[in-house]
Amino acid sequence: MESLNIPSASLDDVRLDFPSRSVLSSLPYLWDDERNHQICFISTSQWQRAKKRDEYGSMIASADLVLPRDRSLAERACAHGDQAVHSWPVPFLHQILLDALYESMEMEDGNTAFLEKGPGFYKPQKVLTLLLSAIERKNGSVFLLGGSPVTLVKAGKNIRATYSGITIVGSMHGMYLPQEETALIQAIQKGNPSLILAGDPIPSGERWISRHMSTTRSGIFFYYGPILSWFAGR
Repeated sequence: MESLNIPSASLDDVRLDFPSRSVLSSLPYLWDDERNHQICFISTSQWQRAKKRDEYGSMIASADLVLPRDRSLAERACAHGDQAVHSWPVPFLHQILLDALYESMEMEDGNTAFLEKGPGFYKPQKVLTLLLSAIERKNGSVFLLGGSPVTLVKAGKNIRATYSGITIVGSMHGMYLPQEETALIQAIQKGNPSLILAGDPIPSGERWISRHMSTTRSGIFFYYGPILSWFAGR
C-alpha cells in the first residue's frame, strides 16, 4: 500500500470527505510524519459559513479532513457535489502494518463511510474512539485542551482508564489567561503529542487551532465543542 484514497465531494467549493472506518483507524499511522494535521466536522449551517472565504472558511478549506456531521449535508454532497478522490501517501515505515489493518477492517465496512446507513455522516465521538484506539496501539500520546478545570481533570481520568496505553503528556483548561498562552504552546511543543484534543471553552473556539498550528510540531488536531464534557461523563 503506497497511498490511501479517500472519496470526497466538493459542494459549492467546500470539500467534504468520506473516509471508511479502516481509513480513520489508519490516520495516526498515516500522519506519523512530524507535521500538523487537522480534522474538522461541519453541519449544514457550518457549511453555509464555510462557503465564505473568511477565517473560518479558509480553515475548512485547508483542513486535512472535513467530515459532514449531519445526514442532510452528506446526502446533498453525494447527490450534487463534484466527486473526487483525496489521496494520502503511506509512510514506508507503516506500509505493511496498514496493509494488514486495512484488509482486516475492509471486510467490515467496505469502501463506504461508516457507522450510519445511507450516505456517510460522522459522529465526532465515534471518530475519536477509532483514533484513540489506534493511538493506544502505537503507544501514542494526547494533549488535552479546553473545558473547565474540573471537567478537564475528570476527562483525563476517564481517558486514562479507558485507554491505558495512551500517555497524556499535558493539559490546559480552556479558561486560561492570555499571559499563559506562551507556556501552553511550549508545553504542546515539548510534549509532541500524537493528538491534541480540544473542546469548549477555548479562546476563539475551533479557530484556535488554525491560529496556532504553525507554532507546534505535533500530530492530529481534533476539535469538537462538547468532547471534553462527554469524556467527563456530563
